[in-house]
Amino acid sequence: MTAWLILSNRLENRKVVIDYVRTWARDRGLSHNRLHSLEKVTEEIFCHLVPQAWQPNKPNTIAISLEERGPRLRLMFEDDAAFHNPGSFIPPELAPADCTLYNRLEKLAESLVYYRTAESKNRLAIFLA
Repeated sequence: MTAWLILSNRLENRKVVIDYVRTWARDRGLSHNRLHSLEKVTEEIFCHLVPQAWQPNKPNTIAISLEERGPRLRLMFEDDAAFHNPGSFIPPELAPADCTLYNRLEKLAESLVYYRTAESKNRLAIFLA
């Protein structure tokens, strides 16, 4: 069974998310490099989703889980905001098309999977080698 960290969609919760990742990684004895990659990916996604996925000041929740899958780590984000187009994770006026969050994550992750769940939630699964 996957354990989820569920918290409100506020940027102030960034520290809570990073502490969760550090504790999880420390409990599993991950190397410094793996922890650093995991933190970077987690922070990039969280700090993108919160201001981009919801209307300003619209309270909601975001759920995050981590799991070891053999030699790979699986990081998942789930929210009930409107559909995201993962290929355009940041507005074009803020970055060129080849510099979207999705493209930056592709360089850090082994694979990315985005889909809508049966409950109409967004789920982004990132696999790190």
